[in-house]
Amino acid sequence: MEARKKIQEFIRYAFIILLFYAAVTKFIEYPQFYNDLLNSPVFGNEKMAVFISWFIPIIELATAGILLSPKYRNVGMYLASGLILLFTIYIIWILEFSENIPCSCGGIINNLSWQEHLIFNACFLLLGLLGIYLQVKNQRKVYIK
Repeated sequence: MEARKKIQEFIRYAFIILLFYAAVTKFIEYPQFYNDLLNSPVFGNEKMAVFISWFIPIIELATAGILLSPKYRNVGMYLASGLILLFTIYIIWILEFSENIPCSCGGIINNLSWQEHLIFNACFLLLGLLGIYLQVKNQRKVYIK
């Protein structure tokens, strides 16, 4: 397997692990996740917190599943990168406009500060963009016979 494909596979599996872990942790620690969303300045009302507390982990699991599919893994890379972009925008918003808001990520990621979480997300966003770039570059190859 050439280096480009190995890098793409690494990125794909990193996203699968991250998204699966994040979703399962949110379900396991659901009361804490819901409470953090309820206390968020973005999702502060009860109906929105209930919706988001179910929607986010389901989307994370679905995206991880799509990344596992050989047929749809390209779409999955766009979805995973889009999710990370949205989460990164949320973190930037929190850092700019809020104070001492608990992280609603769960698991060991919950132990990161907001600044560390921003760096973590930025790294995954760069990985996602690299994965998309490599994927597009592979699709553009034209073979002349």
